[in-house]
Amino acid sequence: MQITYKRNGLKSYMIVKTEKVDSGSLREKMVARNNIDYLARVNPQRIDGHICFYYDIRGRISIDSLFSGRKMKKGEIEAVLRGISGLLSELQRYLLSTDEVLFSPSCIWVLPDTLEPAFIYVPDMIPEDKYSIISLAEFLTEHVDGNDREAAALAYNYLEMVENGCFMPDMDTADITGSGTRTFSPSQPSNEREKTGVLPDPAEYWDIKEGIADEMKPFFTQTEKTVIASGRKKIAYALLGVVTVISACYIALVLNPALFPIHLTDDEYLASGIVIAIAFAMVLIGVMLTCCRKTDDTDEELYPEDVSSFDKAVSGEDNLEYLEYEKLKADEENEKTVLLKRPVKTGSPRSYPVLKYADGRIIAIKTLPFIIGKMKNRVDGVIEGRGISRIHAILKESAGRYYISDLNSLNGTEINGRSLEADETAEITEGDIISFADTSLTFHTCAG
Repeated sequence: MQITYKRNGLKSYMIVKTEKVDSGSLREKMVARNNIDYLARVNPQRIDGHICFYYDIRGRISIDSLFSGRKMKKGEIEAVLRGISGLLSELQRYLLSTDEVLFSPSCIWVLPDTLEPAFIYVPDMIPEDKYSIISLAEFLTEHVDGNDREAAALAYNYLEMVENGCFMPDMDTADITGSGTRTFSPSQPSNEREKTGVLPDPAEYWDIKEGIADEMKPFFTQTEKTVIASGRKKIAYALLGVVTVISACYIALVLNPALFPIHLTDDEYLASGIVIAIAFAMVLIGVMLTCCRKTDDTDEELYPEDVSSFDKAVSGEDNLEYLEYEKLKADEENEKTVLLKRPVKTGSPRSYPVLKYADGRIIAIKTLPFIIGKMKNRVDGVIEGRGISRIHAILKESAGRYYISDLNSLNGTEINGRSLEADETAEITEGDIISFADTSLTFHTCAG
């Protein structure tokens, strides 16, 4: 299997060339003729005696490129897991196999704003191990935001499930039929099927769409303790509203007694006011305590009694192994945490590379990888312009050399007048003119 990229006008394609010489299988026709959710649209073509699958990736970016130099938060992890959940549901609906999906992060294409994924399905072909689901699970753990503990819990729990042979919780549990023959769900790895010599019977497939809704609740729904905390807040706000109404009525009664058929003496007015003031203060304090209360219950829910390897890593002295941190104990009085893996620093303030406009303005490339585009919350360098894509290109460094890749932008990227293909990587050197759509900048290896 060979993967290349091609730009054709405003369209971009990921091309998978196979060794197949025949065409027209049932799965191939099903994928090509149906607009299946969560799968990239594909057009099979016969070229030089081989079948090439052209996948439409226009307007999308691979999660490998999007998060190459950035960390993933809880919402972004959830978006990927929801995508997998929806994908499995669609594969079940069309009786397609998960074994033929490329789960590598470089082959999962998302929309920059919503992170809605499109997966690559190669009909009648078993991809290499580097495209397996575990490569995606490992990517999530390597790029999770260490400050977002819920995101870390999602990523590492999912990695543990995948290492145990599951795409989703309890999804690929083997059955024993009445005849004693083992059958597997669609998510069972192909090598297990080959060992038994038994392919799954579609009539025995479980309802993935319904099952996932139950299995994914721990990931995408509030825990029971979170719901209780939310209920407490609602009760506190309701009491505050009642006391506020009573206080308003009391003030109105004091200002204009004729409005109410209630006649009180001066002592009764004073006593009532004191009682209402105390009640209001107590309710107000209760509301403040309820809203400011730390979510200790949530932390307890993230790390249940059934301690896994991940739970052990985050317990005790908070030795967060999954964040690639290492506890350095010089002595008992002075403990420091050393960050082993950090963005690549490109030198002193006067030696980092820059992209320079014709009018002298510069974009300083202080960390690498460095993403360029106009979507401020997802890029490192913002370039405004009608032709600039939200996520346009990425700069990287390797062994002292600098490289740039076009990230499937709509109007493309040029180096000294040569257009890059979608997702193509090219080396750049001092003085090269890089054009992002209609905006041209000059690359310099140092700011001076």
